[in-house]
Amino acid sequence: MVDLKYDVVVIGGGMGGMCAGALAVKEGYRTLVVEKRPMVGGRFSTETVDGFRLMTGAPFIHQSGWVPRICKEVGAEFDRTPCLEVFYWVNGQEYKLPLQHRMNALFEICNRIAANKARLVGSMVKEIASRKIMASIHTAVSEPEKLGSTTIKEWLLRYTDNEDVHGIFDAISVGMLMAHSYEIPVYNFFHFMATQKGFNDVDLSTFGNLANMEKLSAVVKAGGDVWTNSSARKIIVHKGTATGVVIDREGREAEIPCKAVVSNIGVRETVALAGEESFTEEYLADMRVKMRPAPITIIHIASEQPLCLPGGEAGAMLVANARRITDAIPLTNSCPAMAPKGQHLTWACATPPSTLFPIDPEEEERQCLKDIDMILPDWRRKGGRILKMDIRNIDHDLPEGRTWLGPAYNMPRETPIRNVFNVGDAVCSPGIGGTSGCAEAAKRAIETIKKQRLVK
Repeated sequence: MVDLKYDVVVIGGGMGGMCAGALAVKEGYRTLVVEKRPMVGGRFSTETVDGFRLMTGAPFIHQSGWVPRICKEVGAEFDRTPCLEVFYWVNGQEYKLPLQHRMNALFEICNRIAANKARLVGSMVKEIASRKIMASIHTAVSEPEKLGSTTIKEWLLRYTDNEDVHGIFDAISVGMLMAHSYEIPVYNFFHFMATQKGFNDVDLSTFGNLANMEKLSAVVKAGGDVWTNSSARKIIVHKGTATGVVIDREGREAEIPCKAVVSNIGVRETVALAGEESFTEEYLADMRVKMRPAPITIIHIASEQPLCLPGGEAGAMLVANARRITDAIPLTNSCPAMAPKGQHLTWACATPPSTLFPIDPEEEERQCLKDIDMILPDWRRKGGRILKMDIRNIDHDLPEGRTWLGPAYNMPRETPIRNVFNVGDAVCSPGIGGTSGCAEAAKRAIETIKKQRLVK
């Protein structure tokens, strides 16, 4: 390997890393992105199995989020297909959520479910829809301390103890905030709704996530390099400044000098590469408390007929009160290119009862299979087969999220090392998460590098 000099080295080719790399190139910085896997994308990539394109993580892109904004800025427009319809699966019944006024409609659905079981405490819609919700959203953004440590579940218990209603809110909480409704403070829920529009404006990658991520890769290659099958072994730090990165490229190590390092592999992993001695104890303590990687199981089911939303709706189905599964998306309803002609592909994800502790993979598989039989009872009759059940424990390098979504759990992008920055979902601005948060963090990191004139 020939040793090369770069202005910026980006470690990790996920959404945050590839956006950072593309933005750095746009600023005129000679940039290297290193990714240990054979392809870029991380949790936003695609694997091909038997002709099916399997998402490696969450499939959504927010229309109004940071991914489209950055893609436009660097000239890498993604191919996207709207996926706007939302249904709730509750005890075998599907409830459609209207496109407009979704928060109010959500509570109307909850009221119908609760009323059907005669377990409504007061009039739920009257008490907490509209005016009260808007007040809570305002409080969450402007004065979050007023809501204290009350969890979503505790807040909801003030109005109803109906288990189906609680199941809906838990599914939303897990899908959006990376934590159960009984784990995370309620202000995070309202803050997210206020800042990211919740589930109002999402798209899918028309031809799979990898096809889109390769467009960002092409931008980087126009002003630098992208090395796959390459791992960062060490961030070299001298007197509080990183001077380079040791990279193993297909079994051969080389020291790559650079002026700034952007890490997209997680805060803990960045510390491990640079050594704890390079960080303050305050920073390390913050990391230990705030980093809460969430385990997840991602299930890919092929079939000869649609398994959910059989009417061909381009949307997602949130699942209430299952053992593990919290949502399912019939990807081929929106993006038929995700499967061979005449075949269908359903993506589902599942979360264990706690997001804080290691899981038993065999138990997760058993419970997920029971859920599939319950939620999609005729899946085998429709030619269904599981292409892959990807069970990721709490120590997996591609968790559902590296921390819970909320202002109290984010770490700063800047580190105690002057020219080392983290990007990704754990260091985004409050109220932004997922792919949008990863892209936003990348934008802010490159802006800081430019402002501080680290690359001259």
